[in-house]
Amino acid sequence: MMLTFVEPTLFEKLRSAQALPSPGGVRLTIMRMCAQDDPDMHELIHLVQGDPALSGRIIRIVNVLNADRVRPIASVSMDSMLLVGLQAVRQLALALSLAETTAPASCANFKLPAFWAHSFAMACSAQAISSHTRVAPLGEMFTTGLLANIGRLTLASAHPAGYSSLLTRPLEPSGQLAMEQSLFGFNHLNIAAALMQDWKIPELFCDAVLHYEAPPLPQEWPVPRPLEIIWTLYLSAAMAELGCGTPQVAEAALPKIARALPHLQLAPHDFPELYQVAGEDWQDWTQTMHLSARSLWQGLPTQVHDKLLRLQEAVGDGNAAA
Repeated sequence: MMLTFVEPTLFEKLRSAQALPSPGGVRLTIMRMCAQDDPDMHELIHLVQGDPALSGRIIRIVNVLNADRVRPIASVSMDSMLLVGLQAVRQLALALSLAETTAPASCANFKLPAFWAHSFAMACSAQAISSHTRVAPLGEMFTTGLLANIGRLTLASAHPAGYSSLLTRPLEPSGQLAMEQSLFGFNHLNIAAALMQDWKIPELFCDAVLHYEAPPLPQEWPVPRPLEIIWTLYLSAAMAELGCGTPQVAEAALPKIARALPHLQLAPHDFPELYQVAGEDWQDWTQTMHLSARSLWQGLPTQVHDKLLRLQEAVGDGNAAA
C-alpha cells in the first residue's frame, strides 16, 4: 500500500504553483534512462562521463566497495555502473540536480549555502556510516542523506515570507514541525518524504526521512532494517552539526552521537574514522559544488573524542539501569 505523507490535493497545488524542487537538464535525461527496462548503456555511460560531479560520486562509491583493489578505478565503465546499480545512479542524478536549485531572495532568513553545506555533510556522513554497517547501498544512503532536509527548501520556495519569519523563532525540533504544519499544512519532514516518494525513491527511505529527527526505540519499531536507516540519518545529521555547525550547535551534537552509536552497533572508537572519512568527502563536495561554507571539520580533536567516550559511558549506564 502506498503511504500518503502529505494531503494529495495540497501536494498537487504546490506542484501547479511550481513551488516544488524538480530535476532538469542532462541529469533528468540520465534519470529517465536509468528508469528504462533496457536502456542504451553506452549512451548512458557517455552522459554520466560528461557529468564530473555524478561520475565522481560513482567512482568514489566503487572504490569504497572495492577497497581491496591494487589500483583504484579512475573512470566510469559498464562494470562500475552495474556495481553501483541503475537505481542508485538515478537517485544520485536526481540529488545532484536538485543541489543546483536556488531559493527565493524573499526568504531572507533561509541561507542556501549553509543549507547545502549541511545537506552534503549529512549525505557524506550517511555514506560513511553505511560503508561500515552495510545497512543499505551507499549511493542510496548518500541520496537519502542529501534529500532528508529538502522540505526546508520547499518551505522557503512555497512560503518565503512566512517561513523566513518562522526561522527567527527559537523552537525545539518538535515545536518547529508542529508550527510548520499549523501554518502551512505540511512540515519539512513530511513534504520531503512526499517528494522522495514522487521521485520513485523506495518507501523504505521515504519513511526513514519522516522519522529521523526523533527515532523510535526498538520496542516501538519491530522491523530492524528500517530502524537502522532512521538511526543512520539521525547520526548523520549530528555529524553534520558537529562538522559544519556553529560551536554551540557542534557541542549540542555530541550527546546525539553518543545516543546513536549503540543503536548501530558502533563503538566510540569507530567514530573518529567515520568522521574523518565523511569530512574528507565533504571537503571535496564543497569544492565541486562551489559551496563557501564555514567548517569546523578539521578532524576530531582529542578533547571532543574524550567527551564522546564519557557521554557514551553515561548512555550505557542509563541503559543498564533501565
